[in-house]
Order: sequence, then C-alpha cells, then structure tokens
Amino acid sequence: MGSGQRFLELGEPVGGPYPAPSRIEMSHPASVRVPMCLDLATIDSTEKFSGTPGGGGIGIAVDMAISLKIEPTHDWDIQLRSKLPIEHIGRALCSVLLHEGAFRISSPDESAAPFDISNEIAMAVAAGINASLGRPLGQRELRRFVSYNLAKETNGMLVSVPDTGVREAGCLFGGLVIVTDELEIACRTPLPDNGNLILIFPSAKAGDLDQGKMVQIDEKDREKKALEVLMRLIPASIKSEVAKMGDSIYRLQLLGSKVVEIRSFNNGKEIYRLMSMLRVKGCSLVGVHAETGVVAAYVQPDALDECLDVIEHTSAKRVITRPENKGMKITMVK
Repeated sequence: MGSGQRFLELGEPVGGPYPAPSRIEMSHPASVRVPMCLDLATIDSTEKFSGTPGGGGIGIAVDMAISLKIEPTHDWDIQLRSKLPIEHIGRALCSVLLHEGAFRISSPDESAAPFDISNEIAMAVAAGINASLGRPLGQRELRRFVSYNLAKETNGMLVSVPDTGVREAGCLFGGLVIVTDELEIACRTPLPDNGNLILIFPSAKAGDLDQGKMVQIDEKDREKKALEVLMRLIPASIKSEVAKMGDSIYRLQLLGSKVVEIRSFNNGKEIYRLMSMLRVKGCSLVGVHAETGVVAAYVQPDALDECLDVIEHTSAKRVITRPENKGMKITMVK
C-alpha cells in the first residue's frame, strides 16, 4: 500500500511524460455532455492503492448525464462544487499544452447527480479544454492525465485520489469497459439498450472503509479475479453474451476488495440478499457501484416488474435508467 497521502500543487501536472503538442489552436467555447459511469469491480487494489493509478476494473456507462460549459476567459472561474480539484485539472492541462489562457467552467445540472461524479467531471473538463484547443492530445493521453491528476480538497490542500481509470474510460466511450493495470482498455462492448438499468440506493449508512483490508484481501484474491476477467468476462463481452457477463461480474462481487466495500454497509447482508433475489427474478447483470453501496441491476423489460416488486419490499430508493453506449459528446460553440 502507498505511503500515506500524496499532495499536489495547484496547476503542476503529475504523471507523464506527456507528448508535446504539435500545434495549439485559438481557444473556442465548447459544451460537453458526459454520462455517469458505474464502477462495478476493481481487479487489484494492491495496485490501486500503490500511490500511482492502476489496478484495473469493470465499468458501465448509464444514461444519466450532466452538461458542462467550457468558455475561454482571462482568469480561471470554476462554477462547480469541487472548485480547487477542477481548477487543478484545467491549469495542469493548460501547462502540459503550453497554453497561457484560462477557462470558465460551469454546469447547469451538476446537482442532479445521484452520487459523486468527480471522475466524470474531471474527464469532461479535460476533454472539453483539449477540444477547445484543437484536440492536441488523444484519448489515451487524456485518460492518463486525468487519472494521475485526480484530486480532492482536504483542508484547503489538494490530495491525490487513488484511481483505476474505469470511470474515465466508461464515460468517454460508453458501454461496458474493462480496464487493465496501467489504465489500458482491454475490452469495450455495448449493452443492449432495450434493457433497463435499475439503481437501488442502500438504506444503511456506510461504515469506515478499511483500505488496508482491501489491499490485504486482494493480495490473496487478485489472481482469481484476473483469471475471471481474462478467461470468462472478456470472452463473454466480445460475444455480447450478457448472461455470462452477468455471471462473471457477480462472481467478482464475492471476491477481494469488493467484499470489503459491501460489508461496510451493516456487514453487507441486505445488499447481498438483494443482489441474490434480483438475479433469481431475472436480472442478467448485478453489481455494486464502487464503495457507495448502490446496487446496479440490468434487466430486460419482461422481467422488470418482478424485479421492481423485490425492490418495493425493501423500501429502498431506486432510479430506473438504461445503459449508455455512445459516451461523451463534445460540441464546439461558435
């Protein structure tokens, strides 16, 4: 496990080396629509918490999005809740791109997000600024840049956030994504968009998340998880065999660091019971989003009512949406 917190300096890029831009165009306003992404499993937490991004994982983009406006200005103006971390992303990217200007970044519907979407916003900001300047960086460089420079604000300081790159890849491309260590995309496949995604929010409050325990248990289970992903999940995803994909993702909910995340909610009994019942009622894919305790269930229309009846008995809050297979959309504004 990495040695404690890593602090970042505002606007000083971390990671790299990043490719020198061949040209930078005059900055133009841009609007960015970014879907939210569910992070259903980390493959290896020993890498995720090693001090540099990685560890791999599985994500699914959902048809719930927010929009950002990126406008060139003389001074930085961040009209979002995470002001300092987003300003760091913007300033650091401009430093990499050798651009001396600034941007105003705003969102009319940021508060509509049902859970934290810091990763998606950071990716949208970086992609929007990159587009504003003529797209000098490719998607791979942008994803690496965001994962290395992702931060949270603690007592006025920027603290680096452990990241697998799953949500950046998912919100950028849509569909189901499988990311390896070193932030590489191993597989991307669309989910049939005639099915529904149900998000069920936990009634129990989360306890403290023991990152040390997550690392310890993944030292034992990471090879099992890697084998599950390589030999079962990826082949099923390539063939779009949703039921087999669901079986594999469910097995990952029973291994390693995901168990620690789920058990932080009142020992996880209610969450595991709900997931099991949803699978019995016909949900072809069930998993838990990151450490939030939010259960995500993908189900075809003919089994939707039975699954909703199961949720109704739990009195849990739920949202019905769909998979999002198109990913981020950037529009240049004249």
